[in-house]
Amino acid sequence: MIAGRYQLGEVLGVGSFATVYRATDDLLEDTVVVKMLAENHSLNPEIRERFIAEGRSLRRVASEHVVTVHDIGEAERQQPFLVLELADRGTLAGRVRTLRAQGWRPSAIDMLSMARPLAQALEAIHAAQLVHRDLSPGNLLLATESAADGDGPGAQLVAADERLLLSDLGMCKDLAINSGLTVSGGTAGFRPPEQSQPGMVDTRADIWAASALVSWIAEGTNLPNDFHHVLQRGMETDPDRRHQTIVEWLAEIEAALAPPPPQIQAPPPPQLQHQGDDLPDFIPTPTSGEPLRTTTLLLIGLAVVTGIIGLVAGMFFGGDHYPAENDGASIAIGGPEEIGVGEAATFQAETEGVHSWIWSLPTGTSVVDDDEATMTATEPGTTEVILRARDPDGNELETRHRITVTE
Repeated sequence: MIAGRYQLGEVLGVGSFATVYRATDDLLEDTVVVKMLAENHSLNPEIRERFIAEGRSLRRVASEHVVTVHDIGEAERQQPFLVLELADRGTLAGRVRTLRAQGWRPSAIDMLSMARPLAQALEAIHAAQLVHRDLSPGNLLLATESAADGDGPGAQLVAADERLLLSDLGMCKDLAINSGLTVSGGTAGFRPPEQSQPGMVDTRADIWAASALVSWIAEGTNLPNDFHHVLQRGMETDPDRRHQTIVEWLAEIEAALAPPPPQIQAPPPPQLQHQGDDLPDFIPTPTSGEPLRTTTLLLIGLAVVTGIIGLVAGMFFGGDHYPAENDGASIAIGGPEEIGVGEAATFQAETEGVHSWIWSLPTGTSVVDDDEATMTATEPGTTEVILRARDPDGNELETRHRITVTE
């Protein structure tokens, strides 16, 4: 037992600097993880301080997808330790190995079940002015989640009753207290070019590593080319050519993996009647053996085409074509009605009685099944955020939220 409170159990992992134990918190009667710095490294002030700094960094990040630090202390042999939440379902690396051994190939739902929480974790880390610097399959953990937090039925990579956790900030860089100059480091295969040697590193290094991580999982898949193009952009050697934020990165991935919109079928053109009495007055009735004049046929065709164009235009450019509620199912959008140029705005999906929905943002991107959607205004004017879904009977629902963008 250490610190008179934590009863150490089985060893979960051994690294270069620390050992990770399953442990029992006797005070709270809970199962936790204790990460303890090796005794020989505990005497090294630099390594010791970096280990403690990891705990402090984790405490600064507010995200359900970043592992939580419950406590920090020192064992009897002056070994610092961190008490972390338990991820009881292993690592993402282990999950992928198991699934691949069963012949699994990831689907779009699988990719989103991993990319979304990873992006949320990195967004929180970057908001705390930190760069993770060591994204790898072994640093992504899986924990049981009593309330379903995954991507719903069909996701095997991160199931509906699991939560993805990003761990190990031991190599993170604090941008708030330095210029970004850093020593080389990271896990082979997931190390950005700028981390292969001492140099400048910022949050875009994590975007490269996240793209490499998703690419590794997507090996052997038959996913849309746009998806692979997003990952290629994220792994550009020049950071200026990559996505500049993890939010932008995720938006492009979601748009690339979004299901195609439903096809709108134009009604069939009206059929000409063969009985003279049923034809309109302006269409001459052909006599036996007399074909319709070419001019008359052109007029009929033009009338049909004009009618179809008018119908489709009304569907796209008119008001809301579908209701926002029907038979107990409803959708609505909550969020600001006025924002400034350059300002990011977040909108909330308020849904009832529907199981899936899709956002259409003014930026041209689509977001599937997220409770929130974020956009950044680029120019003044008036625009709309659109939310669409289907009620349990398959009927279309649609609602629009108008935003005024000011200078």
